[in-house]
Amino acid sequence: MIGLSALTAMLTAAHAGPIDAYGFGGAAIGRGQGGLAVADGGMTVFRNPALLQELEWAEAAYGYGLNRSSFPAPPPLHWDTNRDGQLNEADNPLLLKADRPRADGSTISMARNVGDRMGVALNAFMPTDQFLRLRTTEPALPAWVMHGNRTQRLELAVGFGFELMDGFSIGAASEMVGKAKYRINGTIDIAAGAATDAEAEAEDLIEYVRVDVHEMTLDLVPRFVPMVGLYWDLGPTANGLNGARVAATWRGSSGVPVEADIDLQINGRLAEVGDLESVNLALVIPVELSIFDHFVPERWSVGAAYQPNNFVQVYADIHRTRWAAMRVNVAHLSEAAIRSQMFQVDEDRLDDANEYTVEFRDTTSVHSGVEIGLPTWHSGPNQGPVEMTVRAGGAYIPSPLASQGSSTAFLDSDRFLIAGGVGFVHRDALDLVPGPIAWDGYVSQQRLAEGSLVPDGEVRPGAPIDGRPIPVGGRMWSAGVQCSVSF
Repeated sequence: MIGLSALTAMLTAAHAGPIDAYGFGGAAIGRGQGGLAVADGGMTVFRNPALLQELEWAEAAYGYGLNRSSFPAPPPLHWDTNRDGQLNEADNPLLLKADRPRADGSTISMARNVGDRMGVALNAFMPTDQFLRLRTTEPALPAWVMHGNRTQRLELAVGFGFELMDGFSIGAASEMVGKAKYRINGTIDIAAGAATDAEAEAEDLIEYVRVDVHEMTLDLVPRFVPMVGLYWDLGPTANGLNGARVAATWRGSSGVPVEADIDLQINGRLAEVGDLESVNLALVIPVELSIFDHFVPERWSVGAAYQPNNFVQVYADIHRTRWAAMRVNVAHLSEAAIRSQMFQVDEDRLDDANEYTVEFRDTTSVHSGVEIGLPTWHSGPNQGPVEMTVRAGGAYIPSPLASQGSSTAFLDSDRFLIAGGVGFVHRDALDLVPGPIAWDGYVSQQRLAEGSLVPDGEVRPGAPIDGRPIPVGGRMWSAGVQCSVSF
């Protein structure tokens, strides 16, 4: 009999979730995924909650976006593809397809003003394909360590902004992430005996195998990532600074600590072997595994915007992200042992095959953009004036991957972003809502700098055949539309 008891955890967190990777809100994405000091309705919880105090109406918004990526495929790799425990010419090359996860999804916002000095909002991104994907990385194989499953999760946050004095506001938000604990209890019965036929195969020794799962339990536990923001309209302070605004935000660090406790007991019985009595052997293998997935880096940001008139607005944001503390989603052996009546193997004699060396560094990224308002026009007697805004922006996002050992193939490179968008604002022609209706469309593209990772030439699992370089590069793009209604 085999007795199995397992405890595993699966949880979500934030970093380059879909919002960090592709942005949030049609207007913000269209001007380069930024605007810490640009107030544009209730879609600002993830960017700067202090801007919510600028709300003049209650607002509901919905949008849908296509978020796609493509990366070059690695060359053929050495791997034990025939599963005989050896790495030799009998193994066919391992052909990996580059991971191209879709992060299409809906953006939802519900916001309203509370008096003249406060606003509250809920913002959410709901992916179409799955709410969460948890997946570990094999360090020996080429892996886009900053991408992959990072964009595969639901993001939801609530926040508020409050104006302390004329022009100066503070805000706070909390992003909810999920934590799950999964338990399995079960048994497997195995019995073996001596073969009566001299030509019997090895599998004929097995009398029976019985699998019985006793219990499966899934516990979901909420966790929260804090964020605070400041917003200062300098106009009320000095007449010469009309149209100038500054902002700052801080986001806390979090992540996905996954702990798996496996208590495996194997009770084997071998019967009817010649004149020998039946043999019973109990083998106990306690194992503890640890994983850290969906790392959320601490981030400090500052931004400024300037609007000299009603037609032109420019902005710039700078983000300092603490990537040096990053942990990769690789499963590690924390504790393990093997015990039986006949022998014992202690923890210090069991090695973790997933040990690796990698170094990440803090990064500074820059986003900037412009909005230009075009002259209004009248499209009909019931819609009133229509306001049109054209947006454009760009960003430079350096890679935090600084160095790594020869046994890994973590891939990443600097990203260069360009974006554009257009927005329309008009009144409701049916008079169902008293406030304006806004439409925002956008497209953006991010290019990863091209290069290659050159292996050391050693033949081992995951190494390219003939020492070929592993290409680095790729694209990420998004396109979508959003509608918001004020009431």
